[in-house]
Amino acid sequence: MVKAGKSFNIFYTKMIHVTCIVHAFHQVAEQIRGHYSKVDKIIANVKKVFCKSPYRINCFKEKAPLLSLPPQPIITRWGTWLKAAIYYCDNYELIRDIITSFDEKDSISVENSQKYLSDPDVASNLVYIKSNFGFLPDVITRLEAKNMPLSDGIKIIENAYLKLSQTTGSVGKLVQRKLDDVLAKNNGYKTLNIISKILNGEITSMDGLPEDLKANELLFFKYAPLTSVDVERSFSTYKTLLADNRHSFQVENMRKYLVVQCSSKGR
Repeated sequence: MVKAGKSFNIFYTKMIHVTCIVHAFHQVAEQIRGHYSKVDKIIANVKKVFCKSPYRINCFKEKAPLLSLPPQPIITRWGTWLKAAIYYCDNYELIRDIITSFDEKDSISVENSQKYLSDPDVASNLVYIKSNFGFLPDVITRLEAKNMPLSDGIKIIENAYLKLSQTTGSVGKLVQRKLDDVLAKNNGYKTLNIISKILNGEITSMDGLPEDLKANELLFFKYAPLTSVDVERSFSTYKTLLADNRHSFQVENMRKYLVVQCSSKGR
């Protein structure tokens, strides 16, 4: 994407290419996941324990009627792994007791889940993850919002960066370094950060901006997106629109359909 953005800059010199900021935080979450293999194995195996097993699901609901089933995170979905880790931190003893009540000979997933849940290091790892990185899923959710002013998005990112810089421990330092590296490579974000400060009156100099970018054109960046979330949403819309079971969808109806979709955004 970075190479593609540079290629487009040849034809559109005023275009500012920004790598999705939410994806940057997802990379940070992946860095956290890489340092806690035991927690990752618990999340993966417990998910399998209740998959297509009505008996175990009923046992879970009997012992924890007010608790939802263990989450089934998808690695490519932003922040889902961290949400699962927070879930296990909040309900660690209860989940451990329920999994222990199952026969380990029933399946490999039950055996592996019991093995890792009995590890004394897992509980402390979950506490550390929630204590230092538990705010990241909320940051990702807030950045996914529609029609967000550029200044609000920048503020969310700066607050998250400040919290990460205050984390302690070796893992916290590595995670902070990861975010530094990702943001350092995102030249478009640096440019939008300068534009946001100009729009807010924090700075008056236009140093660091493209030379051919005029002063009055900065006004158009007030709601500039920092993420590719809207593009992802459009994929779902077009997938529904261009479904295989549409055999008599005329161009005129397609136009009306797109008008309805665009007019209903944000309502």
